[in-house]
Amino acid sequence: MIKFYTPDGHLEAKTMELLKKAGFDIKISERNYKPTIDDKDIMLKRLRPQDFPFLLALGKGDIGICGYDILTEFKTTYKDLADNVVELMDLKLGGTQLVAAISEEVIPNVKTIDDFAKYAKERSKNKDDVVIVSEYPAIASEYLSRHNIKAIVRRPAGKTEAWLIPPDNEGDMIIETTETGTTLKANRCIIIDTLLESTAHIVANRDSLNSEKKERIMEIIDLIKGAIRAENQVNVYMNVLEPKNLENVMSIIKKYSSNPTISRLDNGGYDIFIIIDTKDLKYILPKLKKAGASEIAVSDVRMLL
Repeated sequence: MIKFYTPDGHLEAKTMELLKKAGFDIKISERNYKPTIDDKDIMLKRLRPQDFPFLLALGKGDIGICGYDILTEFKTTYKDLADNVVELMDLKLGGTQLVAAISEEVIPNVKTIDDFAKYAKERSKNKDDVVIVSEYPAIASEYLSRHNIKAIVRRPAGKTEAWLIPPDNEGDMIIETTETGTTLKANRCIIIDTLLESTAHIVANRDSLNSEKKERIMEIIDLIKGAIRAENQVNVYMNVLEPKNLENVMSIIKKYSSNPTISRLDNGGYDIFIIIDTKDLKYILPKLKKAGASEIAVSDVRMLL
């Protein structure tokens, strides 16, 4: 049995959609922490992704999906456990940035992290505490150390950006994830540095990959890779009933597909099948029709292995 941690929160819908494209039928409800899946070899457990690397490192599960920022925070915090967790693939989902941001009203002259370092140094001279607020305290602490910034790092219980709201701000800087920066801008915060880029990754327990579970885990990974490869791809089927038109049709196809499938039709002519990028349809279809292709049909690609 493969224990597979799936995330709730902003990654959940995208994860469920990806698993569905990979061929799995999953049923989930808001209060259900163990979604059902139509595979007897897989057990799903739904938790916050912030816990996945830690749980996998302890051998509580086999694979899980979490952000690269979460994985980095775990490896920075638990250096003795870090080697127990293996990155299997980048899903390219849920792209975010981990950024350093300040209130432009509270410290308007700070535009870069070097500016903030000077600001923090002046505060320290006056015996004033500098407070950094972050849900990634280990990453934040290492980052501040690299920039020679002395500060108290606090992990908030609520919204991080609320600590910067003037005029009675509680924090001097936040280190937080953002997708578009809209929330930061709405609260008149500006980004002064980007610490890292993050997307969702599949991670695994190292011992699971060294056990009899490895084959099944890699089969799951292959299915997910196939679903990702199929995104933005379409099948195109066509007939070329006049053999004299085949050369012209093929000259067009080879600009978009290097491996067409060609079969002879019983009554003469040819049946051709290709897989191309969706964005190329508007260019290739008119050309194919003009070159003599007929009965052109297009369908979505669900999986590409």
